[in-house]
Amino acid sequence: MNKQEEINENDINTKNSNVKFASYLSKFKLKIFLVLFLTLLDTIIVIASPRVISSIIDNGIATKSREQIMQNGIYLLIFSLFSIVFSVITTYVAAQIGYGITALIQKDIFKKLLNFSFKNLDKFSTPTILTRITNDSDSIGNAIVFTVRMGLQAPIMFIFAIFMSYQISSDLSKIFLVIIPLLIIVIMVLFKITSPIFKESQERVDGINGVIQENIRGIRTVKTYTREEHEVTKFMKDNKLLRNVKLKVVYIMTILEPIIGVLINAALIGVLYFGGNLVFSDKLSNGQLIAFISYTSQIFTGLFLMAGILMTVFPSIVSFGRIKELLNTHSEITEKENAIKIGR
Repeated sequence: MNKQEEINENDINTKNSNVKFASYLSKFKLKIFLVLFLTLLDTIIVIASPRVISSIIDNGIATKSREQIMQNGIYLLIFSLFSIVFSVITTYVAAQIGYGITALIQKDIFKKLLNFSFKNLDKFSTPTILTRITNDSDSIGNAIVFTVRMGLQAPIMFIFAIFMSYQISSDLSKIFLVIIPLLIIVIMVLFKITSPIFKESQERVDGINGVIQENIRGIRTVKTYTREEHEVTKFMKDNKLLRNVKLKVVYIMTILEPIIGVLINAALIGVLYFGGNLVFSDKLSNGQLIAFISYTSQIFTGLFLMAGILMTVFPSIVSFGRIKELLNTHSEITEKENAIKIGR
């Protein structure tokens, strides 16, 4: 690993240290800029594509012009190829950023543990340390991979899709004044309900790790006194608690997903019904209606991507808070200023 990607060890071991997430992101400035730039280009292509399709229908199919169909078709094909290239590059680089930061965090946690005194280790149990260096670190990495790519694309797609749909038909765009606020309310309710569950889930993982650690350390004692059944029962108790926490999310999504589906389908039905009337009255062309439907899909996609970012980022914030608590803990072991360093 490059020295430029390392957080100063002295900063971590200082009494008044305050590890910040920005200190990790700063090591990947160029890669983050590359991902954001290519994501912006990809988003522009996505937003422009419905206009090209509209032109194919209105200027090509409606006028029976093969030249227009071929010309716009080639543009659409070129857009698709560029979009694929941009998507592959951004996915690859975003993965390097996310899991590179995960590796840095795990390294810093390990270094910190080596400098802990027994008093420090009494504060953090082994199960919670294992959870923080594995599950919590992975949660942060996954959130970064998703957020670096979608954090720019989602809001831009959402805003510009609304703008483009308004340009096509301001009357038809009034449907969004009803549907979008309702969707936002549903998503916020979902977020508020599920947020506490993420923290509880990590605590349940700590409990399972604790039971596993106890059994690995005391396996000879367990076998000697034939306590296998007791330990299995003990493990299943913690395992069921974790399962119940996971099921809470599933139950909530089972209720809210149909509600979201109904709202989206209601919006599409409204677009088709009122848009069809506009087409019949020659206030809207067939190509424009299809483009409007595409932008409607992009609005919902952007909205759900932003919701997905929130749902992904919140657990990672909780995870980084747990990791930050460990990294900011002052080690009780101190060295004299003139101490001789051995083996370094």
